[in-house]
Amino acid sequence: MRKPLLTPSEQCCGSQRRATLTGYALCPRFDILFLQSSVAKIGLFGSTSGDNCDITVAPLRLETITVHSGDVIDALSFTYKDHDKQVQTAGPWGGSGGSEHKIQLGPSEFVTEVHGMYGPYTYGPHGRVEAITNLTFVTNKGSYGPFGVGGLDTENRFSVPVQNNGSIVGFFAHTGKYYINGVGVYVKPF
Repeated sequence: MRKPLLTPSEQCCGSQRRATLTGYALCPRFDILFLQSSVAKIGLFGSTSGDNCDITVAPLRLETITVHSGDVIDALSFTYKDHDKQVQTAGPWGGSGGSEHKIQLGPSEFVTEVHGMYGPYTYGPHGRVEAITNLTFVTNKGSYGPFGVGGLDTENRFSVPVQNNGSIVGFFAHTGKYYINGVGVYVKPF
């Protein structure tokens, strides 16, 4: 039986539903949300502007990550297994630009850290937006990225290292029409 992480309502990233959290406790000191399913929600890094994009079924294991990037992170999608071992798909969230980079995690590979940068980005007719400009995914087997160029003068750095054999098992985001404006992670302890 699936453990619901979120309950559906309203609009989310162009789909029929927006997710809202149920059964949680907040740790305001670290901006961590502890969920009933033993998953912690960490972040948001970047801007809260744009559409809220989130998952509706609690994650157990991250399977794939797909990033579309050029100068910044244009879009993010991923697949994960839930507690019933069913594969769930999230995204793509964000725009349609950038080159696609797909990460297929091996059977014993798990994400131990995500780090990146965010800041104001101006490009052509899109105007100035706050965007995730760079992302790197570190696993117990190696590293993927960096995706996006980064290197803006006013960027902020973020890092979510997971300790004690935990792993990053999913993501949530805020997106505009063209880019990922902000990103956060779901962490599951082992």
